[in-house]
Amino acid sequence: MSIKGKAAKANSVDIRSILGFPIIYWLFGRLIGSGKSGAMLLDYLRPKAGDKILDIGCGPADILEYLPEVEYIGLDIDQNYIDAAQKKFGGRARFICAGIRGGAVTETSAFDIVLAKGVLHHLDDDEAVEMFRLAQKALKPSGRLITMDGCRVEGRLQLEYYLLANDRGRYVRTREESYALAAKVFPNVRTNIHHDLLRIPYTHLIMECSL
Repeated sequence: MSIKGKAAKANSVDIRSILGFPIIYWLFGRLIGSGKSGAMLLDYLRPKAGDKILDIGCGPADILEYLPEVEYIGLDIDQNYIDAAQKKFGGRARFICAGIRGGAVTETSAFDIVLAKGVLHHLDDDEAVEMFRLAQKALKPSGRLITMDGCRVEGRLQLEYYLLANDRGRYVRTREESYALAAKVFPNVRTNIHHDLLRIPYTHLIMECSL
């Protein structure tokens, strides 16, 4: 059976809805060991004090716990996540409840880093390209976009296919598919695969995109 076939079969059990609650999302992350993936993400972000950071799909903005003193703007379409982030970090960040469309972020060539963690697999191809364009417009010429998502890879365990299929995002892609979308907007795209960032079988793709 193909990976897509396995994913379709696995979708008969759906765990997506409960992860929409910030506290459940946070607890689930701790259960599966998301701290290691967060540490790896910081290795790619390489944030410095004073950096201006746009976090697309910020969720409850847990990344702020690990950042130095930066100018941070978090963008998310889910009001529950924005409320949770505002309650915890409102004194040191700005949060916007909006999607990638609609001009919520109007600053251009202003950000040192744009982060999109766990975002691409929620977007169809057209929406993904819009997200890349939003990041491209927001970044300084020397800036970087970092993305991190689950990734389909042949030859992995059945459990991993199940977990990917039951993620809330419906567009989990291969490395090649994700690269092709990023390369439509960014001339420089580096991709990195990690298989060991969680306590469960799971493959992450981290992309570093620059102008």
